[in-house]
Amino acid sequence: MRVCAGKRAPHQVSSPGAHRPVAELEQALGLSFRDRGLLMQALTHRSYVNETGGSDTDSYERLEFLGDVVVRLIVSEELYRRLPECDEGGLTRRWTALLSQRALAAAARDLGFAEFVLVGRGFEASGGRNGDAVLGDVMESVIAAIYLDQGNRAARDFVLSALSGPVAAACQPDWRPDNPKAELQELLQGQGRPTPVYRVVASSGPSHQPNFHVEVATGEEVLGSGTGSSKNAGEVAAARAALAVLSPG
Repeated sequence: MRVCAGKRAPHQVSSPGAHRPVAELEQALGLSFRDRGLLMQALTHRSYVNETGGSDTDSYERLEFLGDVVVRLIVSEELYRRLPECDEGGLTRRWTALLSQRALAAAARDLGFAEFVLVGRGFEASGGRNGDAVLGDVMESVIAAIYLDQGNRAARDFVLSALSGPVAAACQPDWRPDNPKAELQELLQGQGRPTPVYRVVASSGPSHQPNFHVEVATGEEVLGSGTGSSKNAGEVAAARAALAVLSPG
């Protein structure tokens, strides 16, 4: 599979949002792309394309589609090989945690991807380049670019290196999924308190980068609040804040 010729972001551009040259990222990854345009496209947000008059297919979204499939296969195979005694349910719980948007964004953040993303001025002003939604997507699109340009082995090496810590942790016998909403409900049930209820108290941002402010309460008591790029992400953040208060240890 190749991206259609003439549909990539231009190789030498200046983003409306501040960014570092893509060649620096190529060097940091230790890869020499045959087609650097793929890596450039993997870092190009729709907001940049909209402001510079490009085509919808110039953004990273097509590569993100492919990268989602590639990273799922790589991580699934690694878990299958490393956990021969783990049943399907256990493998699925680990796979889901490792490939959540939050987890992929954390890996992208560790690699410094945010500094290289091409974004529009309005999106830059909103701080969107550093959000989990963008960085999780960029992680997948970069994986796809590596896969297309360098092959399966290079993509596998990159994924397993970038996720080495989380994968190792997920393979430990005492591993538990990071599920703040389930933990909060279990904690409240153990205390004989009502089931937590989540409500969106405010929303802001453009349609392509919404921001939801969510509160979680039990009965009339508000336990915590948080924000996220989706209602579920906001709920997770609120549950995490509530757990920090109810079980700080």
